[in-house]
Amino acid sequence: MTQSFITQDATTSGMRLGIFGGTFDPPHLGHLIIAQEAAVQLHLDRVLFIPAGVPPHKQGHPITPAHHRRAMVAQAIAGDPRFALSLIELERGGPSYTVDTLAQLRAELGPAAQLILILGGDMVYDIGGWHNPAGIVAQVTQIAAVQRPGFSFAPAALAQVTAQVPGLAAALARVDVPQIGISSSLLRERVASYLPITYLVPDAVAAYIQVHQLYQAVA
Repeated sequence: MTQSFITQDATTSGMRLGIFGGTFDPPHLGHLIIAQEAAVQLHLDRVLFIPAGVPPHKQGHPITPAHHRRAMVAQAIAGDPRFALSLIELERGGPSYTVDTLAQLRAELGPAAQLILILGGDMVYDIGGWHNPAGIVAQVTQIAAVQRPGFSFAPAALAQVTAQVPGLAAALARVDVPQIGISSSLLRERVASYLPITYLVPDAVAAYIQVHQLYQAVA
């Protein structure tokens, strides 16, 4: 099954599910911290890590094959019962539009499930340009806007995007997360430069990258 966590209870009990999508190329400790803080602050029952199949914003850019990204996410979240891996976008094929993922989850889980979309705070400014943003807002209970402590939205910019997307302002829920200066692009660059990524990714992910020789510079 795509979602091994799905049970009768999940479809009828109003389970609060965090929806955390991304390329995860590779997944790192920053991703895990975001998921943890969203789970704690928004009282989530589970956070679904959803590796993108074909990220619309990265078409034409090289990304690591899906089976490697899937395996790394599985390694990263192993042992934490709050987290689960969903293959919904990898199995669906085509561009991984968030609105399609939410619609499919809603169809599988039923109307009682509460879907909380987890986004980086800056991404909120861009949501008006996403595929069917109104459809996204219509299918979620909340949108978790992840922010570093002390960050505030620019009022004018936020007002502009919320005016474009009905219901967005009411759906936003702020999640403060410790600032961790780790990105997947930084990790790929470090591996390509033969620099260590210890303490930046879970040990199992570092081992997987090494065994499969991912992100190494092409001679």
